[in-house]
Amino acid sequence: MKRIAQFVALLVFLLVPISTIASASVPYKTETLSADGQTIETQTAYTPVGTLLPNFEIMNPEDIFADAKGNLYVVDSGAKKVVMADKNGNFVREIGKGVLNSPTGVYVDENEKIYVADYGEEKVFRFSKDGKVEAEFGKPDSPLFGKSSSFKPQKVAVDRRGSIYVISEGSTNGIVQLSKDGDFLGYYGVNSTEASFGSFLQQLLTSESKKARMFMKTPPAPDNIALDEQGLVYSVTEGTTNEVIKKLNVAGKNMLFPDISEEKSLQDIAIDKKGNMFVVSSTGEIYEYDSFGNLLFIFGGKDDGTNRLGLFKQPTGITIDSDGRLYVTDKERGMIQVFESTAFSKQVHEGIALFKEGRYVESQKYWEEVLKMNSSFGLAHSAMGSAYYKQQDYDKALEEYQFANDVYGYSDSFWEVRHAWMQENLESVLFTVIFLAILYYVLKAVDKKKGILDQPKRSIGTFKNKRLIGELLFLFKFFRHPIDSFYYLKKKRYASVLSATILYVLLIVEYIYSRFYTGFIFNTVSSDANLFGELLLLLVPLALFIVVNYLVSTINDGEGRLKDIYIGTIYSLAPFLVFSPILTLLSNVLTYNEAFVYIFSIRIIYAWCLIILFIMLKEIHNYTFSDTIRNIFVTLFGMVIMLLVVFIVFVLIDQVYDFVYSIIKEAVLRV
Repeated sequence: MKRIAQFVALLVFLLVPISTIASASVPYKTETLSADGQTIETQTAYTPVGTLLPNFEIMNPEDIFADAKGNLYVVDSGAKKVVMADKNGNFVREIGKGVLNSPTGVYVDENEKIYVADYGEEKVFRFSKDGKVEAEFGKPDSPLFGKSSSFKPQKVAVDRRGSIYVISEGSTNGIVQLSKDGDFLGYYGVNSTEASFGSFLQQLLTSESKKARMFMKTPPAPDNIALDEQGLVYSVTEGTTNEVIKKLNVAGKNMLFPDISEEKSLQDIAIDKKGNMFVVSSTGEIYEYDSFGNLLFIFGGKDDGTNRLGLFKQPTGITIDSDGRLYVTDKERGMIQVFESTAFSKQVHEGIALFKEGRYVESQKYWEEVLKMNSSFGLAHSAMGSAYYKQQDYDKALEEYQFANDVYGYSDSFWEVRHAWMQENLESVLFTVIFLAILYYVLKAVDKKKGILDQPKRSIGTFKNKRLIGELLFLFKFFRHPIDSFYYLKKKRYASVLSATILYVLLIVEYIYSRFYTGFIFNTVSSDANLFGELLLLLVPLALFIVVNYLVSTINDGEGRLKDIYIGTIYSLAPFLVFSPILTLLSNVLTYNEAFVYIFSIRIIYAWCLIILFIMLKEIHNYTFSDTIRNIFVTLFGMVIMLLVVFIVFVLIDQVYDFVYSIIKEAVLRV
């Protein structure tokens, strides 16, 4: 037995390093979006497999492009040339040596014509496939281009018609578009300025003459460009968070979400044959999006000094060949890294390709495999919902759409489920309604003659006459006569602290109910929301308003007591207390097409509450109209100040605690 134990121990010792090597992963984590839009870690989508031209010296690779045959063209700005390699990574030839001054971008069209953007020469060169200069395109002499506008080509692309798209440094008018002969055609795909609340207020309050002098903000210039197989133009812009990635139609309008990414350091973009977009940032991360702008993967990273494959020091260019291999240039390290997709990403890509063509059912098997590997992959659940919807399995489609947080898909599926239910039950519902209506009128007629409901009416009347019940039912008086109601509230004591407290408890219950049980289509509560946090969102503003308004009103000759404000505030929320549960129930039976019913009703309730609250402050404090408005603004300002004071006190207490704790800890250690 002892020898067996020794043998097992030796076997474990030998297997441990082997298993460690076998499980060794890439030097970065791969992330994707979960169903609720959060970034989560997922299986590796791309693995680094080596470098391009490992035996060929490249000084400063600036840009890279893969043509239709798989040949690769690398702009070496340090050596002032373009290096061509075949699909296997073997060196073919050098292009532009002795001609180029400061090349920064390269593109190869369908006719194997090589276009190079030369920043130093301020020209775009066209070479034949053998590397001979065929044409040079300098600054356009068209007056539409502008005499003072500079022409500093950084990147270049060419469409099937031969039109040349040039990214020129500082071209705030957009991408420079030239004909195949170099004639200026115009600017294309101009970026928009990023609007802010501050600029909106300035524009609102500033005169036209001052606007002309003040608002000279120009849109940022695009930094890189790419074309897909259909000829659509893509661009990336550095230094902004608005439309950092654009997919432009014929009119130059963006077809993607304006807030597609918040990354401000995007360098280059490449499009594969399926329309998926690959974008590299200066921080080393590579972002992959599908053709609709949905984020698929984030991988790569900044080199930490270990010089491992998959990490970068200064990434500048990215391209993808027809076989799906990804190439990324690292200018500082003087190398081009090669990535290959894994089985996981291939499943995702196959599913997306079929989904894009509307073949939802065929794509289902790929998404099922994806979900087996990562059950939180948000896009997969949305695609599965579409597959079930196509198969008319609406119940399963609802589940998948809800998990994917896909409101529009959920709405379409719910409409079908609701329609089927109405077809089955509408007759019974109508019969029940008619029966109840007839029963009501029959009972009313019989009661008028026989008085069969006299005893229940007396019991109900006795119940209503109880003081507390009467105070609670007084809530309904505020719908028709809010001014008189606040008079009775203040002078006649028609409500008490007890009844107000009961209504506050009811408000909390209804608020929590509405927050967590509003229909999925209209529910804005995030998945990580908690009960305590939701309670704070309600109670903190309410408490601050009551206390601060009392303090402000005391200084400004307000007649209302703290008790009056406490009671009046909750009675001002009568519309919410009465109608909120009804709207919450209604939200569970409406589709997105009927959203206006829910949204309009919510806005009416909030506006109604604010009007009654305004009347309450005016009547309770005996203010004029202007005094009431001033009181409200001062109250809001006081609430902000009080929050800041509480925050500062909390920070100071925390620092004092840390200081005292460190002193005690030091004393204990020394003693």
